[in-house]
Amino acid sequence: MSSVSSQPQFRLTQPPSKVLHLRNLPWECTEEELVELGKPFGKVVNTKCNVGPNRNQAFIEFSDLNQAIAMISYYASSSEPAQVRGKTVYLQYSNRQEIVNNKTTADVGGNVLLVTIEGADARLVSIDVLHLVFSAFGFVHKITTFEKTAGFQALVQFSDAETASSAKNALDGRNIPSYLLPEHLGPCTLRITYSAHTDLSVKFQSHRSRDYTNANLPVAPSAIDANGMVRHCKFHLTHYKKWQSANSI
Repeated sequence: MSSVSSQPQFRLTQPPSKVLHLRNLPWECTEEELVELGKPFGKVVNTKCNVGPNRNQAFIEFSDLNQAIAMISYYASSSEPAQVRGKTVYLQYSNRQEIVNNKTTADVGGNVLLVTIEGADARLVSIDVLHLVFSAFGFVHKITTFEKTAGFQALVQFSDAETASSAKNALDGRNIPSYLLPEHLGPCTLRITYSAHTDLSVKFQSHRSRDYTNANLPVAPSAIDANGMVRHCKFHLTHYKKWQSANSI
């Protein structure tokens, strides 16, 4: 006699849909976490999170049916379940074909961009390079960088959504120019969506975070070199002018 298993991870009898139903999510799961979970399989165009009596369910909608099928198929055959914050997430096709009246954060404009840097050497891209690239479109207030399962990422805060939109439209899918990077670094591609954040919290100036609006913010010890100076990447002036000219708005 077969043993009674825990709740199934998949509803196999449900016909395929671009919309997936996720259960057993951690408390107050964010749209960014849902987009990150689905990103390896395709473009998540819509989400609806914190639904159900315990607010631990969500829906994600892919741009194409095959992308949703790919995600279900992958986890159905994988020994490692889908996880968010270390918690197993149960997946199934939804009985709806689209999510109505709830655009994902990734498609709704805001003043903060979520930037994923793709490439074998992505984590070696400095915060100064990112500042140089995004400053071509307007004053950058703050930048924070971090590593997630999706890769090396950064949050870039502008004054307003219009400036952020200009940067996103110009840079999404483009490579960081090689002349802004150390010679040994390979191609680094920018993938950009909008973040749900509106004002980033930066407590120290460091190689991981910068607040360009607060000159009095303390400098983290890790950001100070042997000479007692704040570490900065050095760029040749002609490189800076070349980048500014190519991306003037």
